Amino acid sequence: MKFFGLLLVAAGAMSVADGANILGVFPINGRSHWAVYESVMKALAARGHNVTVISAYSEKTPLPNYTVIDVSKTFPSAVNQIGIDIVLNYLSSVFMNQWFIADHQMKLCREGQKLPEVQALLKSDIKFDAVFTEIFGADCDVGFAYHFKAPLLSIMSSSHLPWSYDRVGGPDNPSYIPTIVTRAVGKMNFQMRMINTLYYIYFKLAWIYYSEWPADKLLKENFGPDVPYINDIVYNTSMVFVNGHFSLDGPRPLVPNMVEIGGVHIKPPRPLPKDILKFIEDSPNGVMFFTFGSLMRMSTLPKHVLQMFKEVFAKLPIRVLWKYEEDMPDKPDNVYISKWMPQRDILEHPKTRLFMTHGGLLGIMEAVYTATPIIGVPFFFDQPRNILKLVEQGSGILLEYETMNSDILYDAITKIVGNESYALNAKKLSNRFKDRPMNATESAVYWTEYVIRHKGAKHLRTAAVGMPWWKYYLVDVISFILLVIFSVLYTIYFVLKTIYKKLCKKPSPKKKEKKN
Repeated sequence: MKFFGLLLVAAGAMSVADGANILGVFPINGRSHWAVYESVMKALAARGHNVTVISAYSEKTPLPNYTVIDVSKTFPSAVNQIGIDIVLNYLSSVFMNQWFIADHQMKLCREGQKLPEVQALLKSDIKFDAVFTEIFGADCDVGFAYHFKAPLLSIMSSSHLPWSYDRVGGPDNPSYIPTIVTRAVGKMNFQMRMINTLYYIYFKLAWIYYSEWPADKLLKENFGPDVPYINDIVYNTSMVFVNGHFSLDGPRPLVPNMVEIGGVHIKPPRPLPKDILKFIEDSPNGVMFFTFGSLMRMSTLPKHVLQMFKEVFAKLPIRVLWKYEEDMPDKPDNVYISKWMPQRDILEHPKTRLFMTHGGLLGIMEAVYTATPIIGVPFFFDQPRNILKLVEQGSGILLEYETMNSDILYDAITKIVGNESYALNAKKLSNRFKDRPMNATESAVYWTEYVIRHKGAKHLRTAAVGMPWWKYYLVDVISFILLVIFSVLYTIYFVLKTIYKKLCKKPSPKKKEKKN
């Protein structure tokens, strides 16, 4: 009943406010995903729009014109819930990873759309001016845009996903645009272009099999049999926001309705907790911050790996802040552990000299923003390429988990601490990342309002949207040209052959007349 009261309050606010009515459908229970979506939704609410969000993260402090439909009981937070065995056995494989994220997204849709509070929203008479969904494992939430007859806007918490281009007709030529999992930056050699092309083809086919077909079936189950085929909705996407930026990802062609908002989650730093602040400021040579993100439990690493970290850290001339979920009886004296740490605020501190990370995009962007060099130990999906982007620009080092040992780790840390070039290159990259006509939040708000003002902004869509692949790649045109060329060449050949036969034909000898 509490939800129904909130719904009525929200509806009442919507009827009197001047702002647009915006719905965000983000039941994802990954904290790093939600950090991006929450930033955009709250920015729109702060702008004066009436925002309703389906979220697995409840709001502790009520905000003006911001209503949360809390689905956290059904989708509890995944923070510190994934062990190293799942990471290595499932997520580290590109092919298993694709199935994993599609299956997870389908589960969110399958269970979330049947919840009473979500059904109450669908049965209400609220009119929305825009509906936001996530681009991740499947598009099974786009039915909300169809149901409310509102423009569809989508956000990626990652950089450009291979299955995000088709919906806006954006070019994604694998000859020079790496996929999100390709270990390549800049120009690719033949081997890299071959690998990248195979990934490109795989993602196109895997998306159809794992995501498009199952999502279309679920869409009809939850929104009725008369719902059009899912791509008819998806290909009407008005805007796609990408959590990336060309200064980090490299330049690539983007259509007008694909806008980069990389770093939108980065907020002004807050004061550090007193114990962490004291640990940092009492360090004469600065500190290194070490974490493998919000999902993976560091304590599930093999004992010999944990022991390696402890031995290396104990020898360092700097102190180490280590995000670790359990007690550590044999913790080195120069190490501070905690199951949670304010990453953004720690990286902002001038004494933070190094960030050791798994390569999650949000942490990478925070390191870039604060000009902090990194050591990356990637495990899956976009993490290797996220780190390689910084390696290419001279502000980071990549270490492979499988081959890392004490000597390699110690040499990498002391190399960055003892070589100022890494800090200087990190500063240059930070300046490029921040140099924009509008910051990420302003860009997201402006283009959302642009879509609403222009009733979906259909004029931003290219003619490539929904075009069959054989038309997009000019297979019909190329075939016709080849046919014309072949016909002309064959005609020339036939004429020349005929002339040659006429000119070179030998006269046949006359037959002698038979005597009578």
